[in-house]
Amino acid sequence: MRVIDLGRPIEDSMQVFPGDISPVVEEFAEMSDAGFRTKKITMSSHTGTHMDAPAHMLADGARLDELPNDTFFGFAVIVDVSGRAGREIESADLGLTKEEMAAADFLLLHTGFEDKMGSGAYLKDFPVLSQETARRLTEAGLKGIGVDAISVDPVESEECPIHKIILGGGMVIMENLRGLCQLPFKVPFCLTALPLALKGADGAPVRVMAVLEK
Repeated sequence: MRVIDLGRPIEDSMQVFPGDISPVVEEFAEMSDAGFRTKKITMSSHTGTHMDAPAHMLADGARLDELPNDTFFGFAVIVDVSGRAGREIESADLGLTKEEMAAADFLLLHTGFEDKMGSGAYLKDFPVLSQETARRLTEAGLKGIGVDAISVDPVESEECPIHKIILGGGMVIMENLRGLCQLPFKVPFCLTALPLALKGADGAPVRVMAVLEK
C-alpha cells in the first residue's frame, strides 16, 4: 500500500485568500523553560488545504460536523484542466465517460497552479468550472470537488456562484490541494479527506490522502 499526502502543511504567514487572516504559529511553551513543547496557533477555518461545508456560503447549509462520516471517504478521479488557464472548464473538458464519473465520489481538478502558491500569480487566471458544468456535476452523485488552486471561483468574484452551486448540491469543496500530478489522471483511487473536528465548522483545514494499492 502507498499513501500520498495531497495537502499542504500549515505554516506561519502562509498565503491565504485575500482578506482572510494569515496563520500565526507561535511557541507557547519551550523545552528549555517548561520541559515540554506547545504551540499557539491562530488561523481562520479556511487556512491551507481546507474543506468548505455548505454552511460556508449557504445560510441554512450543513456544517462539517453535521455531515455523515462517509462524506470524507470514497473514490476519487483526477482530471487535468491545466490547459484551461484563464478560461472556464466546460463538461467536454473533463473528458469523463458516464462510467468513469459513476465510479467517482470525488472529482479533483489539476489546474497546474499549485507551484504558484506564495505569489500573486496564484490568485489570478486559474481555471474554474462554468456554472453549467458545476450544475451538471451536482447531478453526478459526487460527495465533493477539489482543486489545487486557491478557490473554485475567481478571486474577484463577489457572488461566488460556483461555490453556491456545488455546496447547494450537498457536496463539499477542497481547496489548495497539491501533488495531484503524482497520480494518474482519470484512474480511480481511494481518498480520505478528514477535516479538523471543529464544532459547528463552516470549513476547516483538511488532511487529504490518496491510498493506492502499490
